[in-house]
Amino acid sequence: MSLARDLDYTDRRVLVTGAANGFGAAMTAAFREAGATVVMADVERETLLPVAARLGAEAHVFDQSDPASIERLATATGAVDVLVNNAGVLTAKPLLETSTAEMRQLIDVDFLGVALMMRAFGAGMVARGSGVILNISSQTAFCGGENRAVYAAAKAAVAQLTRSAAVEWRPSGVRVLALAPGRCLTRMTLVTRQKGLSGDRGLSRVPLGRWGEAEEIAKMAVMLCSPAAGYVTGETVIADGGYVLG
Repeated sequence: MSLARDLDYTDRRVLVTGAANGFGAAMTAAFREAGATVVMADVERETLLPVAARLGAEAHVFDQSDPASIERLATATGAVDVLVNNAGVLTAKPLLETSTAEMRQLIDVDFLGVALMMRAFGAGMVARGSGVILNISSQTAFCGGENRAVYAAAKAAVAQLTRSAAVEWRPSGVRVLALAPGRCLTRMTLVTRQKGLSGDRGLSRVPLGRWGEAEEIAKMAVMLCSPAAGYVTGETVIADGGYVLG
């Protein structure tokens, strides 16, 4: 079997959420480079549209915290071969300072929204007997994280959701995986880096001794969603420079 052929996404349709920046934009570029037709979805219209135009991708504005918006996205997008469930939010605060509204937003976007996206797009995949769903979890799902209690809990739930869906859908041939990035140079981490909430103290625990790049996570996503990883399902692959080893 040819590795180059496995990584060729020509004639495959990929939906990437949270695609306007960070991991999502990098993954869109990587899937486009691999030959895929990519649909980008994000809540930020002003950022999404110019990025989609530059990358040559279809674009849809949606709000992952709104079930009705997810259903509209599924109708507008139609069938996809790959769903990359990347959209998410981060509230970096001590647990005692995190409001109920902030907790609800984290759960609604980072867990419930992921589950609803899986249901909306997984139904067609199961019916067709093929497809891949890649959920974006987090290193904090496995080691916790200071100032990230509810976020980490939601991302841990995503890892368990991935395992359970993989078992449910295995007879159909649909693969479900998750990718858990660690400390990476993205817009989401910019504020916490500036405030010193993810600074040198945390980086000192990373065996590779550096921040990750969005493009590294994007390349991993392309590989995991391809036939090159065809014998992998239900797993959450941790890409954190070795942080959780400590």
